Amino acid sequence: MQVSFVGMQTQEVAIRPTVKVILKTDSEVLDEVVVTGYGVTKKAAFTGAATTLGAGKIESKNDANPIKALEGTIPGLQMSVGSGQPGAPATIYIRGRNSLNSGTQPLYVVDGVQYFADAVGVRSSEGQEVSPLASLNSNDIESITVLKDATATSIYGARAANGVIVITTKKGKSGKPQVNFTAKVGFETMPSYTNRYKLTNTTQNQELAIEALLNGYADFGPESTFGYYNQILGLGLPYDKTGAWDFYDAFTSLVGNGGENDGYWLSKAKEYGYDTNWIDEVTRTGLVQEYGFDISGGGNSENAPKYYVSMNYMNEEAFIIGKDLERYSFRFNLEHAPSKYVKYGVNSSLSYTKTNMGSGGGYMSDPITMAYMMNPMNPVRTENGEWNWDTSYAGYNPVAQRSENGDKGTAKQYRAVLSPFVQLNFTDKIFWNTRASIDALILDEFGYWSFMQPQGLDMRGMGENNTTVNTQFSITNTLNYIDTWKDKHHVNFLLGQEGQKINMKQAYLAGSNYPVDYLNEVSNAAVPGSAATYQYNLLLCSFFANAQYDYNDKYYLSGSFRYDGSSRFGSNNRWAPFWSVGAKYRISNEAFMENTKDWLTNLTLRMSYGTSGNQEVGDQTTKNSWYASRNLFGFGYNYNNLPGMAHEQFGNPDLKWEQTNKFNVGVDISLFNRLNIELDYYNHRTKDMVFAVPVSMTTGLSSYYKNIGELANSGFEASLNALLITTKDWKWDITLTGAFNKNEVKKLSTPDPIEGSIQITEVGHPIYQFKMKEYAGVDPDTGDALWYKNETGNETTANYNAAAKRYLGDPNPDFAGSISTGLSWKGIDLAVQLNYSLGAKIYGNNLHYDEQLGGSFYQNFTEYVYDNRWQKPGDVTDVPRLTTESNYANSASSRFLMDGDYLKIRSISLGYTLPKSLLEKTFIRSCRVFMNAENVYTFCADNYRGFDPASVTPDGVQFWNYPAPRSFMFGVNLGF
Repeated sequence: MQVSFVGMQTQEVAIRPTVKVILKTDSEVLDEVVVTGYGVTKKAAFTGAATTLGAGKIESKNDANPIKALEGTIPGLQMSVGSGQPGAPATIYIRGRNSLNSGTQPLYVVDGVQYFADAVGVRSSEGQEVSPLASLNSNDIESITVLKDATATSIYGARAANGVIVITTKKGKSGKPQVNFTAKVGFETMPSYTNRYKLTNTTQNQELAIEALLNGYADFGPESTFGYYNQILGLGLPYDKTGAWDFYDAFTSLVGNGGENDGYWLSKAKEYGYDTNWIDEVTRTGLVQEYGFDISGGGNSENAPKYYVSMNYMNEEAFIIGKDLERYSFRFNLEHAPSKYVKYGVNSSLSYTKTNMGSGGGYMSDPITMAYMMNPMNPVRTENGEWNWDTSYAGYNPVAQRSENGDKGTAKQYRAVLSPFVQLNFTDKIFWNTRASIDALILDEFGYWSFMQPQGLDMRGMGENNTTVNTQFSITNTLNYIDTWKDKHHVNFLLGQEGQKINMKQAYLAGSNYPVDYLNEVSNAAVPGSAATYQYNLLLCSFFANAQYDYNDKYYLSGSFRYDGSSRFGSNNRWAPFWSVGAKYRISNEAFMENTKDWLTNLTLRMSYGTSGNQEVGDQTTKNSWYASRNLFGFGYNYNNLPGMAHEQFGNPDLKWEQTNKFNVGVDISLFNRLNIELDYYNHRTKDMVFAVPVSMTTGLSSYYKNIGELANSGFEASLNALLITTKDWKWDITLTGAFNKNEVKKLSTPDPIEGSIQITEVGHPIYQFKMKEYAGVDPDTGDALWYKNETGNETTANYNAAAKRYLGDPNPDFAGSISTGLSWKGIDLAVQLNYSLGAKIYGNNLHYDEQLGGSFYQNFTEYVYDNRWQKPGDVTDVPRLTTESNYANSASSRFLMDGDYLKIRSISLGYTLPKSLLEKTFIRSCRVFMNAENVYTFCADNYRGFDPASVTPDGVQFWNYPAPRSFMFGVNLGF
């Protein structure tokens, strides 16, 4: 008979009068194995470094993109979520960034096959992009395993330099059919953020604006700006400084864009008392819903088919107007072993995801960005109820722009993944497995610049349609030999061959000049715009082998070898080898450790070394990276009405993989069956990095790709799990994780560094090293901004151009990780996760506008400026005096460089599982009601001004990022 229980491993036992069964929990079962993609390895025999996240922690997160469940939970994994847009991609670095100019994202493997996961979107460079990973239903995922070191990743060869993330979906189990239903309903809002970054109201804004006006103009005559407003309002004030201060006192409202309507809005602002909170106007309380069910089973015999079927619907109305996501997904997994010699099955999924992102040109026209550009004295609508176009931000109105006839930015993803396999068991020790797969993604994008914004109005509307079709075909054949003899020797040999073909095709068209503003299909446009098509192909062929041996559960050895050939590379270096070796020594199983058994459960040393490659070489923002080694010629260079072509890229037959050499040493310790500690040190060295090397412009081109650079990453990772209480009714555990990474550039394409206004890429320094003029505060006597004059020392200058640049930190945290705890009592369960980061620097590029002090006075200001500005001689502050004169106070310097330290309450989950005694007379097998809260609150550094230091892009440069929402979900899980 079978014995099963929710959350436990099902076991087969013989029928006897008295039966004692001890069931293992799912977490224990999961902990016993490591899924490496090409197979499953017992964790006891695994010599590498990997971390696994189970289904419970994945399902408890609210995001449409399930990969975001890894944030803060995996030591050594750094995640940057630059946008809170539903379904937005996440940038992930596993043990640091391993390339400068080529692909940096990990390889994703779902149920044994590579999964296309690159962010997609025709305007991705402007922040309008979606993640194909958002097509995955988190409730379908059994586990996510992050492979880090060479032993774990080298088997993937040319694709594994940036680590591997293996996703395993749920499968059917022996036994009668089980049905699970989940319903979630909740809401999301603007997250908490520091008062320092909140905007001023009308009263505060007018005070600051007039103060800037007074400070900025020494001339108060009739032709001055002061005189202009004095005449418009008919104040009759004297044209001197005294009159100016009377002007200040008399003024109760001020707005304008320097145009001819200033006087109109000055008077109307005074008459109607406009005080618009534009953040409130572009945000809302968003509704989030998710409903799904799954059916799984497998009969009562080993030969019965085992199946898993699920359907899911999700709808996320974002907290920013005009943004939302809707997803339908279906999965069917089947395994059947009709005899002991044959096993076959299929993993398949279908999904449709529609995302509304907004349009109009990207970051600068995003509602959040525009809200920070608007003056609070600009109303959303005029007194006649019409949209107000006379605004401080060049005539834009973000609320109108997101209205029914406003901008459109829709991305529809259609995705189908089919992966059948067959396994032949020649003997009970030798197995052959063939798995084929097709992964097809169709992305249909539509964008519309409406009459509701100046650019669109000038063109009478502009529509664009982009279609991307990405297909991946692969086939993998493996021969596996597993044997044990004398109960002490265990071997596992794997030989394999793999082939992959990737094809991508794009078609783009655009048009403008629409006859009406509400019919915006591109075919309705009167003026044709651009039209283009692209097609790209990639072929990869591989041969690989893996061997594992262990003796008496004490000594473990492993090795892998892979030989890859890729169409990306030149004829001289199309093929390359990758390899790894690993060893593990379980000291606690030695005879001389027998006396420690009662307190030292496990003491194991691990070590590995090997190589992994990166075939995504060249500039990944261009499609030419698919053919980085080729001579490329392009058409469309027409002359005198005759078609022509031109040389666009130099070829390099010697171009080859970037290669990362990985070393890892680790120790695993278990004490008293309650405390588990994992410590790892790693050292990665990437060589043959690809750079665009300059050539003489007389060749007609500026550069060509060459392997020349080197980069190093080293670091330390730690994980501690403690079971604090375990009784019949109580269980309480806590997990601490932390990681440190040091990144250093070792070699560039030339001896000279690559330097910008605030950052530098230089040998001996980390990527994204901040180097800029260091801000020295404000002169207390004059209110002028000061900078340090020399590269060292304390001498200051008010002349920005006379100041020298200094090295001022980098965006890489000194230490980052999480604190999570779980508590359960008689069916009640509580889980809390805190994420933290220490030592990173963030540059607020948006603060040049948000904290602008000169050149204009009609936009809004932040409360940080209001509370800290210099006002009179003797004031000691770091915010210079306000003025309308152009000055260098807003120029690039450490005035806008902030500490990125934070402690975030990442998630809280509270649930209650009804007792079996209440359900045994019903048709319900199990019932759990729950609440999940995410992004609850973030504690940040005193000098941080922004929404969320955890949502900044990897380079540490902050724009008006779309913050991650604060969300609350309420739901129920029913089992039948």
